[in-house]
Amino acid sequence: METQIPTKQTAAAPNKKVGFTAILISASGMGLVGTFSRLATPTDPDTGASYITGDFLALGRMVIGALGMLAIIALVKKMPELRTAKLSFTVVAGGLCIGASLAFYVSATLMTTISNAVFLIYTGPLFSAILAAIFLKEKINLSHALFLTLVFLGMLMTVGLVQYTPDAGLSFGIDLSVNPDLPNKTMGDLFGLASGLFYGLALFFYRYRPDISSEVRSFWNFTFGIIGAAAVMIYRMAAIDPTNPIEVMDGRNWAWAFVLFFVSGLLAIGLLPAAGKNLLAVELSTVAYWECVVALVLGVVVWNETMSLVGGLGGLLIIIGGIGPIIIELMRKKGKVPEEDSSLAIER
Repeated sequence: METQIPTKQTAAAPNKKVGFTAILISASGMGLVGTFSRLATPTDPDTGASYITGDFLALGRMVIGALGMLAIIALVKKMPELRTAKLSFTVVAGGLCIGASLAFYVSATLMTTISNAVFLIYTGPLFSAILAAIFLKEKINLSHALFLTLVFLGMLMTVGLVQYTPDAGLSFGIDLSVNPDLPNKTMGDLFGLASGLFYGLALFFYRYRPDISSEVRSFWNFTFGIIGAAAVMIYRMAAIDPTNPIEVMDGRNWAWAFVLFFVSGLLAIGLLPAAGKNLLAVELSTVAYWECVVALVLGVVVWNETMSLVGGLGGLLIIIGGIGPIIIELMRKKGKVPEEDSSLAIER
């Protein structure tokens, strides 16, 4: 398949309002993944640890998402477009990567702390912004750089990479040590890192082919995501843990699994192509960090995970950095701030 790069002639004009709304809703749904996954996953009676079934839950998200988007396409009468839309490498690769990313990520939330899993997957938007700047010639202007820096620093503080205690003072670093309460923590951290890599690639590939409507792109995103998630599950069952999810899940687990499939699957993932189509990668990167706040607040409220003062300040930076592009865009429309060069045109 031949990669098609959007040009000024083929790319539709970006709708920032649609893009920002889509990524905010998507990030909120994504932030619920850790909580829904833990509720949907039984524990091993011998070890007390959650089974490594996150890849199956991610696969379910892809399947429900594909079926849901197919129904939506039929409802809005875009079936002819679905049949005639020409697939390209970036469409296929975007789906494969998001499927693999979420399979690794959901498993990571079951094996390591929510904060570590969220941090590691959110290396992805940073990769995406860098790739877009190199290959798509997207310019990172001063305001974009400022907001991206704020959310990056906030993320470091929120997940505990930057800590402060009166005795030890300021310290840096992610905790990759063995934790008796989380016997699979090291594997979970590695899965989290893999999820970040594939997430960044997916966001990067979404920057291509804006000529395809959001509904049709989302359908193919879910469809190829099924293959990506299934590949991770097959690898996990063959090389790491042979647990069959269907054999260990009970009725309560299945109920929460379907909540995950619809809220964090059809809704959250279905909106990603719409966001990628209408926003620059760096804008997508900043606002997407709202997921960190949602996930970590739920960690405190639902799972009794503690949040330090530094972590709380980091969450505030994420919020400021995330809503900053929205505020700037609204002010530009009202003529209160000058326009910056943020063209979506991509050079060949």
